[in-house]
Amino acid sequence: MKSIRKRVGTAVIAALLIWIASPLVAEEAPDFLKGNVHLLDKAKLSLAKKFAAAEKEFKKSKRGDTYFTGYVFLSRHDINMGGEYYKTGPYSVTVKDNDIKMRRISKWGKSGESFSTKEGGEPAGLLFLHRVSRNKGEIVDVRIIDLDRTFEFKEEPVYWLGEADNDKSLQFLEDRFKAGGTDLQKTMVWIISSHDSSKGPGIIRRVALGDYATKVRKSAIFWLGNYKDKKSLGYLKEISNKVRDTELRKQVVFAIQLSDQEEALKELVKIAKTSRSQKVRKSAIFWLGQKASKECIKALKDMVEESEDVDVKKSAVFAISQLPKEKAVPILIDIARTNKSPSVRKNAIFWLGQKDSDEALKFFEEILLKKK
Repeated sequence: MKSIRKRVGTAVIAALLIWIASPLVAEEAPDFLKGNVHLLDKAKLSLAKKFAAAEKEFKKSKRGDTYFTGYVFLSRHDINMGGEYYKTGPYSVTVKDNDIKMRRISKWGKSGESFSTKEGGEPAGLLFLHRVSRNKGEIVDVRIIDLDRTFEFKEEPVYWLGEADNDKSLQFLEDRFKAGGTDLQKTMVWIISSHDSSKGPGIIRRVALGDYATKVRKSAIFWLGNYKDKKSLGYLKEISNKVRDTELRKQVVFAIQLSDQEEALKELVKIAKTSRSQKVRKSAIFWLGQKASKECIKALKDMVEESEDVDVKKSAVFAISQLPKEKAVPILIDIARTNKSPSVRKNAIFWLGQKDSDEALKFFEEILLKKK
């Protein structure tokens, strides 16, 4: 009898140990997840170990070669999927090739994934698509999801990892960045920038300066510009000084102009006046023309007068023509009257002709009467 009790006791203890060690628990899934959902143990495992546990569980199931994982992080943005029609059916989450596909059916018919963000942080979800090939798993796609919506997994399973610390989430993403393809890397840059963490800009800077495809680096530069703060502006200046690729430097100009901070405008003026690349200077001039600050207008006028490059002068004239009419017309008239270059004067007259302005009309009457 004691022997039987001992064997039973040993079996119970063994079962308990297996249950404790198992990454899966039979808890109720979050409200936003439906269907083939598996929850991972909330024990204090690292994010990497949770992903490894999910892969192990999926391989044990021996069902297909793709599966999902996901967790909650704190986003810098308010995430909105589906707009005003969100009170319809859940998103059906499936896989096509190596992409996550989300569809839902409502009284308006079948609709796909739509997505918008605005300033202000909130919790959001990250959904990863994994593919197992030759017994080795890899991440092939990732999406941010709105936790106010519902997602249904009818085919591929999802292993939900709970909540993740933002800095640990960023470390996980950076560790796996190099292994991703170009399209995945572009998506990961946007997701990294969405994390509410001071470490995000530094990671994106490393991507912008790293040995990656040009379109990945351009994406990194763009998202740095979206921070619109002093730290990120410093990174953009550094990138502008270090890279030689014209497309990347033009992207830096675009990223800088996203901010209306005085320091950003000064940097834009500096690039417009001093860059060795005519294309980069012209890009900076163009974006100065989209702004109407006194500093920008003065910089454009100075370039028309002082630059030795006629093409740069003409670019500045065009930029001036993009200013609000009441500011652009007087400057264009002055250029048309006084600039030393005939081609620049002619250019100013051309852009004046595109303006519906009484002041411009009087100028044309004046010069036409003089010719007679």
